[in-house]
Amino acid sequence: MLVLLAQLLTLAAAPSSGQAPERVTPIIGDLKGDTRGDVYAYSGGGCTVEQRNGGFPVETVDGEPAVRITIEGRGGYWGIGVARAGWVRWYLDDYGPTGVLRFDVRGAQGGERFRIGVKDSDRDGDGPDTDVQTHVPVSAYATLTSAWQTVDVPVGDLIAAQPRFEPADCICVLLANDGDAQSGTFHLRHLRFVTTSPERAYPPIKVNQVGYLPAMRKIARISAPVTELRVLEAETGAVVATVPARPVIADDPASGDSLWEADFSEIRSAGAYRLEAEGLEPSAPFTVSEAVYDGLYRDAMRFYLFQRCGTELLAPQADRWARPACHVADARALTREGADPRDCVGGWHDAGDCNKYPCWVRLPLFMLLDLYDLVEGSDLASDGYLGIPESGNGVPDLLDEAMWELDWLLKMQIADGPQAGAVYDRLHQSAAPGGEHERLQEERRLLPPTAESTGTCAAVWARAAATLQRVPGCEAKAETYLAAARLAFSRLQADAAPPEHVLPAAICLYEATGEPAFRETVAALLEGVIGDPGSFRSADRFIFAPYDCGVAALARSTRETGELRDKARRLLVAVADAAVSASRKDGYGVPLWSPGHYCWSSSQIISKMGYYAALANTYQPREEYAQLAEDCLHYLLGRNAVDTCFVTGYGTRRAEVYSSVYGGSSAAFQPTPPGCLGGGVNQWESRGISTRPAKNWRPDPNNWTLNEVAIYYNAPLAFLSGYVARGDD
Repeated sequence: MLVLLAQLLTLAAAPSSGQAPERVTPIIGDLKGDTRGDVYAYSGGGCTVEQRNGGFPVETVDGEPAVRITIEGRGGYWGIGVARAGWVRWYLDDYGPTGVLRFDVRGAQGGERFRIGVKDSDRDGDGPDTDVQTHVPVSAYATLTSAWQTVDVPVGDLIAAQPRFEPADCICVLLANDGDAQSGTFHLRHLRFVTTSPERAYPPIKVNQVGYLPAMRKIARISAPVTELRVLEAETGAVVATVPARPVIADDPASGDSLWEADFSEIRSAGAYRLEAEGLEPSAPFTVSEAVYDGLYRDAMRFYLFQRCGTELLAPQADRWARPACHVADARALTREGADPRDCVGGWHDAGDCNKYPCWVRLPLFMLLDLYDLVEGSDLASDGYLGIPESGNGVPDLLDEAMWELDWLLKMQIADGPQAGAVYDRLHQSAAPGGEHERLQEERRLLPPTAESTGTCAAVWARAAATLQRVPGCEAKAETYLAAARLAFSRLQADAAPPEHVLPAAICLYEATGEPAFRETVAALLEGVIGDPGSFRSADRFIFAPYDCGVAALARSTRETGELRDKARRLLVAVADAAVSASRKDGYGVPLWSPGHYCWSSSQIISKMGYYAALANTYQPREEYAQLAEDCLHYLLGRNAVDTCFVTGYGTRRAEVYSSVYGGSSAAFQPTPPGCLGGGVNQWESRGISTRPAKNWRPDPNNWTLNEVAIYYNAPLAFLSGYVARGDD
C-alpha cells in the first residue's frame, strides 16, 4: 500500500508535458477485398468518377492495398465522400491545436490536384447548420508525385476555412476538384485524423448518480489525489460525515486514471447527498433510500412497452409517449420471394432500426423470467406495478410483458409442411422492395429460418412454460408455448442443428417436462459445448455464447439434481469468479478481464456479468457475487471513467440515446422515455475519442455504435435494478 501511495503521489506531482498520447480516428484503415464501400461520388459537366460495385477500387501498390481514385473528362466538377465503416460519426472538437488530417497519397503521373475536407451532419437539427462542408487545397501542403508521401492538413485549417462547420459532428471526408476538373488517377491509403492534444477531462469524484440502498456498500472512485471526502446534504450543504480515501491503482490500463476510493457506507439515513474534497469539483448528487431503485426498475421494464410494435400506445399507459400503431403492414408479412403470407403484428422493436429478430430475444426473455422467479410474490412482480395495458388482468405485469414477445414469436414459426417447427430468422425492412412509406410504416419481409432462431425460440418457449405452469391463469399459455417448443426442437433434430443451439432448448424442455429424452440430449451435448468448466477460456467465451442463459437455467434447475447440474454450476461459478477477479484489478471495479471488451454494447456485456454473478449467488451464496451485481449497476449509473449515467432520465451527467421511435436522433419524433440503456463505451467502431478503452464514449444521440438501444441491452438493467431493489427478501 505504501508503494502504491508513493506511485500515485509521484504521478500527481509530476509536471505535465502538455502533450497527451497520440490519438487516431481512422477513416481508411485496413483495406480488404477489391472495393472500399461507405463512399459516394458525384460529378458533372463532362466529368466522371470511376466506381466499382458501389465503392472505389482497391488495388495493391508497392506491396500495400490502396484506394484508387480515377477521374475522367475535363472541365466540370467531381466530388467524393469517404465515411468510416457504417457511416459512424467522429469528433474533432478536441483534436486541436495539434490535430491533423493525415493521409498517404501517390499520383499516377504527378501533379494531380484536389481539395480535401470534412462534412458535418447535424441530423438532430439542434445546431446552427446542417451538412456544412469545409475544404482546403492539398497543393497548399504538398505537391503530388508518383512516389508515396504522407501529407498532414491541420484540423485548425479545416475549421478556419468554414466557420459554420461543426467539428463535433463529422460524417465523412470529402475530396473534390481543385479548379477545373482534370483527368487523372491517384491512390490513397491510411486516411486518418491524428492528435496529441489533451483529451477532455471528467469530474474526478465518481458515484452512482441515482443512489444507494441504506444497507448497501457505498464506494466512490476518485481520479485525483485525495486523502478524505466530506459527505454533505445536497440541499443544505451541511457536512454529515468525513471519510478517509485510500489509493487504489496507478495508471489504470483501461481508463488511464490513477485512482483513490472512499467508503461512505456509514451513510444510511434517507436523504439526498453529494461528496466533495478540497480543491475538487463536487460529485453529482445521489439519493439514499429503501425505494431508490423502484422507479428505475419500473422504467427499465416499461422500455419494453415503448418497444411494442403494431399496437397503439394510449395515454393512460404511455403518458406523453403515446403513439399510433406502427408497422400495420406486418399483418400480411411475406418472405423475400413474396410467399407464405402471415400475421406478424406484435412483438418488440429490437433496436433503433425497428426490425424484429427472434434470434436475439434470448437475453430479455430469460432475464425477465429469471427475475420473476427471484422476486415472485413481491411488489415488483405484482399485477399493476408496471402500468401496462394488461395491468389488472390478474397476471403479474412482468409476465404479461414477456408474453407479449412470446406470443409474437409463435407467429414467426412455420406450423406445417417440410419446414414445420422452423422459425423465421427476422422480419426486416432491407428484405422488402423499395418504395416510399409513411414513417414507421415500412414494409418488412421475412428472412429464411435459421437454427439460431429456431433454437432460441424453443429454449425461451420452454423456459416460459416452466415458470407459467405454476402461475394461476397462465396454465393454458404454458401448454401453448410448450407445444411450440417441442415442434421447434423436432425441427432442430431433423436438421442436425449445431449443438450450441440444441443444448439450451433441450435444457429448458427437460426443466419444463422432466422427460428423459431431453435429459439424454443434454447429457450427450453438454461436455462438447461448454468444455472444461474450470478453464478461463470457457469463462471468456461464455459472454458471447448462445447457450449462456440455458446453462444458467441448468445450474438453477430443480428438476436436475445430478452431475449435469453440477457441471453447469461449476461453469457459472467459474464465470462469476473470473468476473470478480477482473473487477478487483480494474480501477473502477469493472468485471472485464480485457480492455478489448469495451466493444459494441459494452454496457450490456458489463451488466450481464452482474446477472451471471447474481444467479450463481442463488445456489452458492458469496458476498463477492452479490457485490459484483451491485457494482455492475453502479457502473451503469455513473461510477465509471466518463462519470456518466448511461440510463436515460437518471443522473446529473446522463446519456442521450439513438432510437428510431424515441430519442434525440433525426428519425425520432418523441422524447426518449426514462429507463433506456444505450450501448455505451466502444473503443472499436468509435475509436479516436480517447486513447483509453474505457473513455471512448460521447453523449451523441446520432452515434448508434455508442448510444443505440436494444431489447437485449435493457434486459440486464431491468434484471439488476429489480434484483437489487428487492433487498434481502
